[in-house]
Amino acid sequence: MSDFENFELGDLIEFQRGYDLPKSEFQEGNVPVISSNGILGYHNEVKSKAPGITIGRSGTVGLPQFINKDFFPHNTSLFVKDFKGNNVFYIFYLLKSLKLNEYKSGSGVPTMNRNHLHPIKILGTKSIFKQQKIASILSSLDDKIEINNKLNDNLERMAKTLYDYWFVQFDFPDENGKPYKSSGGKMVWNEILKREIPIDWEFQTIEELGTITGGSTPSKAIEDNFSKNGIPWITPKDLSQNIGNKFITRGEFDVTKKGLKEASLNILPANSVLMSSRAPIGYLAINRFNCATNQGFKSIVCNKEYPFEYVFYVLKHNMLSIEANASGSTFKEISTAVLKTIKILKPQKRLVNQFKNIASVLFQQQNNLEQQNQQLSSLRDWLLPMMMNGQVKVE
Repeated sequence: MSDFENFELGDLIEFQRGYDLPKSEFQEGNVPVISSNGILGYHNEVKSKAPGITIGRSGTVGLPQFINKDFFPHNTSLFVKDFKGNNVFYIFYLLKSLKLNEYKSGSGVPTMNRNHLHPIKILGTKSIFKQQKIASILSSLDDKIEINNKLNDNLERMAKTLYDYWFVQFDFPDENGKPYKSSGGKMVWNEILKREIPIDWEFQTIEELGTITGGSTPSKAIEDNFSKNGIPWITPKDLSQNIGNKFITRGEFDVTKKGLKEASLNILPANSVLMSSRAPIGYLAINRFNCATNQGFKSIVCNKEYPFEYVFYVLKHNMLSIEANASGSTFKEISTAVLKTIKILKPQKRLVNQFKNIASVLFQQQNNLEQQNQQLSSLRDWLLPMMMNGQVKVE
């Protein structure tokens, strides 16, 4: 006999609207105020004990959030007031499987209230044993993803610290292996860059890092321009959804050979540095495979002299200068012509090569961890609905 039955969501949990709290009334404290988008700030009053779950009531509607610390649920969210004895983690994954944003109402600003949610028909289990098993399997995947994210953050700090130490603070290893500037290495004023730089360094332009390449958009009115298994076609929106990752495989859409030809799209070889050039400026990623982009990019196809590991951080470090040189009335955009002329440091070639030798190991580890997380996320998302309706049995 199956432990899975048909219920209304309100049979398992009770939602309540969060509490009004204007930002002007926040009091100093360490209690997170949870809005529809996450932590809005901190306050000194607890309204709900951990562990808890909220979902967006307005703004980002229907997104479940698991809270592991006593918190203050904001009025832009609903929170679970009563779990009715059910496993909290099971309830969290159940809510994730229900696509609650589809239950919002309102033609202007969509909102959600508990009366939309409590009557939702679900297939679930009240067996605490089954709930714990389901939650354990799914949370183990999320735990592994979180561990990988922390490892990746550490690797990123190591790579960026190395770049900053060598190419910003100028404490690269001198001929004796000592930090250059700290050991009294000679610095000279560069009139072009308006700063002191090591005596053997010069300046150059971003154009010298590689070939600056733009993109375009095939007509979406022609279905044959796009496919599910074509050439990856990346947009700034794809990079916005890739934040936290350094590499990208593909975006929401692929283009066909017909689409490539129609839009005269350039193919960017793997390990180019993709940079969004408008709406907004400054998203960065490295493509794992050949790809194309839309017109919102100025990407760099790296040459043999400057590896992508180095170019990635040069662009990241000089982003404020790139943004300052953008123009436009509706939204700012950096043009190819202007980007080419932005002046940057030109270090000794041996240092760039040394940096690549070290950073490439860190980048490869990051790439591996990101791909592992994608596989784990896909497995979790595949298991989630089937475990929730009993298609995958747990013993």
